[in-house]
Amino acid sequence: MTGRRVARLLARAKPMVPPALLPMVNVLRSVPGSGPLVGLPAFRRVLLLAAHPDDESIGCAGTVALLADSGAQVTAVFATDGEATIGSALGPAETGVRRAAEARAACAALGVQDVRFLSHPDGALPAQVEALGPELTTLVGELRPEVVLLPWFLDGHPDHQALSTALATATLPAGLELWGYETWTPLPANRLVDITAAVPRKQAALSAHVTAHLAFDVSAGLALSRWRSIHGLAGVGYAEAFLAAPAAGYLAMAREAQS
Repeated sequence: MTGRRVARLLARAKPMVPPALLPMVNVLRSVPGSGPLVGLPAFRRVLLLAAHPDDESIGCAGTVALLADSGAQVTAVFATDGEATIGSALGPAETGVRRAAEARAACAALGVQDVRFLSHPDGALPAQVEALGPELTTLVGELRPEVVLLPWFLDGHPDHQALSTALATATLPAGLELWGYETWTPLPANRLVDITAAVPRKQAALSAHVTAHLAFDVSAGLALSRWRSIHGLAGVGYAEAFLAAPAAGYLAMAREAQS
């Protein structure tokens, strides 16, 4: 029986499936299909990179919460403190302090306790690539992650793109996977994670970024997760999308796309 026929049979049977079993059916349908693979990966050590506080909550909060629930060790690293937030009446230093505290609160809502800040200038990460590369090498060597979650390489902010550029200069181990997530710009997904069960915690994480809300309504990121459910979940619940590949292949795609 061909994979396409299996997918069709599962789709026809879906109306008869109890709601509690729908996530399993969505996973099974995605395996032989041509769309993104649906399912939570079994990573045990995860490095989450974000250019600014709030990127993590918009792009991958639900997935991070589910990974933490599964026992994964997750470390969140922010390249900046977000001190250049538009709309803040405070000076840059105080704004950065507040945004860092809000990022810690957001991560706590997701079950992440190891939160770090590299404190590079907000809005100027492309000029910090040379400094970021060795820092990322050190982090990867210390934490030995199986996966790095980071803004995908064409996300619509220069600071977001700079993280992929910096990672390309770092020393990375064989077997490391890179999973790009989306914040400002939708990506061509090859992985979907059903985050429906973690939506309350994603909402809590988004709400924690009070200062970021001065620039834009961060909670709008939840709409992206709702929209992502259309492809692999038949529009039921919420999902987060990723462009995932082994590090060498991912960075090769990034170089070609950014050249």
